[in-house]
Amino acid sequence: MTQAKPAKPEQTAPRRRQPVQLRAEETRARILQKARDAFAELGFEGASIRDIAREAGVTHSMITYHFGTKDELWREAVRDMFALIEQQVTAEDIYEADLDPVERFRRQMRRYTRYCAQHPEHARITIAETIRGGPRLQWMIETFVKQNHAGFTPQLHALMEAGVLPKVQPESLHYAIVGMAQLPFVLAHEAQGAFGYDFTDEQAINRHADAILAILLRPNEG
Repeated sequence: MTQAKPAKPEQTAPRRRQPVQLRAEETRARILQKARDAFAELGFEGASIRDIAREAGVTHSMITYHFGTKDELWREAVRDMFALIEQQVTAEDIYEADLDPVERFRRQMRRYTRYCAQHPEHARITIAETIRGGPRLQWMIETFVKQNHAGFTPQLHALMEAGVLPKVQPESLHYAIVGMAQLPFVLAHEAQGAFGYDFTDEQAINRHADAILAILLRPNEG
């Protein structure tokens, strides 16, 4: 009598992300983006949780339940904002470990320019809080800005010493780069009215990144 072979264990299909969880993440991202848009346009005092909820397509109570007060919502929106720039621009795993420093800088500037084009609210929120000053600005500086600057400054020093970037005060160079990358998208409506030029157009974003690199890099490194 032939002995029956034991049945093979059933293959367990990999668990897929639950649709409910995915929708929750999408809703959270939408709320935080609408919050940043409101804080950028109206300032902290002018922004309303009720208006943010309406723009995000959720209830006022949902925002207060998940994020608490307007101050807590602002902090979470800013925290998410810096998480986005890390994911898109500064994270080490974006770039190959053995990438040439000049090529890395080129790619970083292109990524940063695109981030600025997609998220002009970052600059607007920073400028608004800088003008006002106070605890929110200090929290943003201590939690994110100092760390970001500490990561970028040695890179600027190395490229200046190598003759790739102009040898100027590093702080001035840092904010010159920030201004070149951010300002055209913050003032996109003005540029459209004054020049009939749309900085948010896909090709215009690439051309602006080219312009930044052409201005910054020494002629033999352009």
